Amino acid sequence: MNKILLSVVIAIFVSIILFYSFDKTFPASKVSDIENHKFFNIQSHLNSKQIFMLGGSGAAQLNSTMIDFHLKNNTQDTSFYNLAYNADTPKQRYQSIHETLDLEPRLILYGITYYDLNGYLWDDIKENPQLLPSITLNPVELITENNDPFSKINPKETTLNFIRDSFSDSQFFPSKRDRLQLENSPFSHIDDYQKIISTKENLQKITPEFVANRVNQDPSITNEQINYLYDIIELTQEKEINFILIILPQHEYFLDLVPERDEILFSNTITKLEKEFDIKIYDLSRNYENLNIWQDHNHVAFNSNSIKFSEDIYKIIVNELG
Repeated sequence: MNKILLSVVIAIFVSIILFYSFDKTFPASKVSDIENHKFFNIQSHLNSKQIFMLGGSGAAQLNSTMIDFHLKNNTQDTSFYNLAYNADTPKQRYQSIHETLDLEPRLILYGITYYDLNGYLWDDIKENPQLLPSITLNPVELITENNDPFSKINPKETTLNFIRDSFSDSQFFPSKRDRLQLENSPFSHIDDYQKIISTKENLQKITPEFVANRVNQDPSITNEQINYLYDIIELTQEKEINFILIILPQHEYFLDLVPERDEILFSNTITKLEKEFDIKIYDLSRNYENLNIWQDHNHVAFNSNSIKFSEDIYKIIVNELG
């Protein structure tokens, strides 16, 4: 415990120093995760019909490379980018939705679970927000015609990346040594633990209290997130971009413990969105509950046994493209 506390104190101290002296001391090209990622090269967005996946970590673990590969084989001028990232919510996503839409994607898939409307974040981050500086993920700001993705880099993001590399032994900032960066997922990585399928015994270690805290759909909590989701859909439709909502899969042990009240409120929200905006809803929430493919209750593992999740997203895209 003392080692963890010491690591946190040191990380905070270093982050403050780096924030004020970063430009001179640590060039962005040496520390940013997204250096040279093809998404931030303007050439990747020319002469290509683009499809974007938005959402949180449940969507981030899709095999975006596989989806993009199959799309290019069937529709040569179509590219798929998974822009999902950990702990995303409609409120957070709205901060960059205008710039995302300016890239004129042909189709947007928005992955959602109870978590997204609940606005839930992990307790240690809620209680210690300094552990995770706010990051504005604005794709257009990082796309430049001179192929220099760091001309407008967010200093907080770069600072966070440097701290994570510097404190590789800290549980708050794990090492990137074993991380997989997918070509078509610029804002997320796959760590080794995300490839491991959890045992049935581990998945059964869940309590009603744990679930209730994370899925609370009380309007006093969810209204803000729902309003931002409404705004995102409205902006998308104003630009005549096809928008579909995907209810992401969660494990049956988790879903079976969702209080009936919260299940009804969530369902009513989805139904209202579907009717008001005339959008398609694909409900994958229970599609894989009998399959041994789960990293935890809210994430399908990233490995060959779990490829069905990515295949189903690909089939949805093909269906929407007609």
